[in-house]
Amino acid sequence: MANVEFRDVNKYYPDGYHAITDLTMSIDDGEFVILVGPSGCGKSTALRMVAGLEEITSGELLIGDQVVNDMTPKERDIAMVFQSYALYPHMTVAENMGFSLKLSKTPKDEIDKRVNEAADVLGLDELLHRKPKALSGGQRQRVAMGRAIVRQPKAFLMDEPLSNLDAKLRVQMRAEIAALQNRLGVTTIYVTHDQVEAMTMGDRVAVLKKGVLSQVDSPQALYENPDNLFVAGFIGSPAMNLGVVDVVEGSSSPVAIKIGGSTLDIPQAALEKYPGVTDRVGSDVAVGLRPEHFDRETGDGVSNRIDDLEVELVEMLGAEMLVHLKTDVPPVISEQMRAALDDDDAFEELERQAKAGGQTFVARFEPGAPPKLGSKISVGFRTDRAHFFDRESGLALR
Repeated sequence: MANVEFRDVNKYYPDGYHAITDLTMSIDDGEFVILVGPSGCGKSTALRMVAGLEEITSGELLIGDQVVNDMTPKERDIAMVFQSYALYPHMTVAENMGFSLKLSKTPKDEIDKRVNEAADVLGLDELLHRKPKALSGGQRQRVAMGRAIVRQPKAFLMDEPLSNLDAKLRVQMRAEIAALQNRLGVTTIYVTHDQVEAMTMGDRVAVLKKGVLSQVDSPQALYENPDNLFVAGFIGSPAMNLGVVDVVEGSSSPVAIKIGGSTLDIPQAALEKYPGVTDRVGSDVAVGLRPEHFDRETGDGVSNRIDDLEVELVEMLGAEMLVHLKTDVPPVISEQMRAALDDDDAFEELERQAKAGGQTFVARFEPGAPPKLGSKISVGFRTDRAHFFDRESGLALR
């Protein structure tokens, strides 16, 4: 096992495309780190540089405190699990798992021992004689992981290994991979575009945007303390509601924000977290409101009540209810928001809403009697949980 470290790593392609920009990040021995971000953000490129499948243009990459820039993939002693499984169809499960050891002239007794140990860990004992065509997608993924485990490498690299599985199996395999990594204690770098996957598996999550590391932290810290609009908009499902609001003097606090005809006082707890808001009285900021911090009750007074919101859609999801509410809050239109949405059609819809003078917010409530479509309702919001950003730079107002 070993630590992995990026030091000012850059990757340019021959056509001049700058895929990775000054990436600096340390991954501790035994840590499980997720690389996540929109399509084309550079996460797979970063992983392939660790594997030795992509050359580093500048900077240093260290594995186990040793610079590996000029080492071949074999010399780096890492194991990679691919999206496609890459199993040999003519070999049995046992032969697939032990093939790399056979190539390295490992004695047969040792190969059998390692294969059987890995099969026991992965629940493949009864499948060792089968060939890949006789396995389910989840079983094939376990075989691909077993092939990596038997090598006893310094680090595991996983490139979207669950993307070919159906939704239910993905959830199951997420839990299995996280438990397996914890049991083995092997340094693991895992690439995914699925932020739910990222939030439920890793010790830390590194969020990339266009080759730049936007933030790296524990999943909960990313969720509760996003450094910028991109991370705020990308992490969370449903996504954080983000809009442009005017900052005014509050009635019971120094600062308040206006949403429609409602004025919401911002309590001291939020101002301590985002002190930069106090300098914005008389101007506007980008505010972030998580869906789960709305309340169907009207709150503890006018300071956190938003009135006259039109119900556009209600999604009854069993354990929760999502209510889509039409507001007059303009959306944040910026390059960061386009990247966070990772969907040109969704961004165009946001631009359309901006021209119409508002946008739709999503509120998450306990299940109950749904409000009628087209009706106007009042909702409460926990203003101590609001997030604030500079709308131009996108940076949190800390």
